[in-house]
Amino acid sequence: MGKSFFTTFSTAEYGNCFTLDPSWIKTVGSGPQNGVHLVFNVETHEYADVVTSGYGVRMVIHEQGTTVLPATEGLTLSTNQETNIGLRLTKLERLGGKYGSCTDGKSFLDKHHLNYTVQMCYIVCQIEHCECFPVSTPDRYKTNRPVCEKNLAECGASAMFSDLNVKVKCDCPPLCHEQVYSYTYSGRQWPHANYLKDVLIAELCNRYYKKPFYEDLCNKFQIDNLTNTDLSNMSRNFAAVHVYFEDLNYELLEEEPLYNPVRFLSDIGGAMGLFTGASLLTYFEILHVIV
Repeated sequence: MGKSFFTTFSTAEYGNCFTLDPSWIKTVGSGPQNGVHLVFNVETHEYADVVTSGYGVRMVIHEQGTTVLPATEGLTLSTNQETNIGLRLTKLERLGGKYGSCTDGKSFLDKHHLNYTVQMCYIVCQIEHCECFPVSTPDRYKTNRPVCEKNLAECGASAMFSDLNVKVKCDCPPLCHEQVYSYTYSGRQWPHANYLKDVLIAELCNRYYKKPFYEDLCNKFQIDNLTNTDLSNMSRNFAAVHVYFEDLNYELLEEEPLYNPVRFLSDIGGAMGLFTGASLLTYFEILHVIV
């Protein structure tokens, strides 16, 4: 799987992010052997230790076509570890209209050219209320407003917590037709020394032999002179993840009206039958008394 399969976007919190979202990728079975297996080289030597407190990868599993918000969604994958993520799909069908509040997201898509999610709706509401956009705004949202420089926390709080502030009302109902992915995950320490040296470092040296950071490492690798310290330091650069469906069934949750026209007509028919039967019985009782 090459880099052409991924699309790139930027966030203020995590820098460059990569989305795997081609519509033609499909799974033909459940279990890890039918999922996606990714290996990350986080290159810890490039981290800015002043603004970070650890190493890892932020992953968001989302509905296809929606805007990714890694700062508020997803989970963190640790380096020196292999993580297995088993997915389950739940489809939600809400009635909307007189039965409750929901949206199909079409008006939001036409106006902002983004697929609707509740979280993205609140972000847009915050931007429109503040008349500026925070640096954490996804770059897929196009706006001519300036970057917020001050009072962002106060402005954002009043927009996000509109129930507590009558000045702002964010109309962000849930989707009428929504797909939700729930997941379970487990992990193990990874990789062991032999796999690290024979597979991962060998692949690094094949790709990046001329890069300054890897040159000394690859020279040691060529003469089989890697120390335990070298291996320990390099193992902190790698993280692996398996993403797969636990099974190919899905759960469907549908809203249904408690009292619909069919039940109403049935109740009328039953009542009429009861009253008509009672009336005929009364007539026969009267005749019986007369006789």
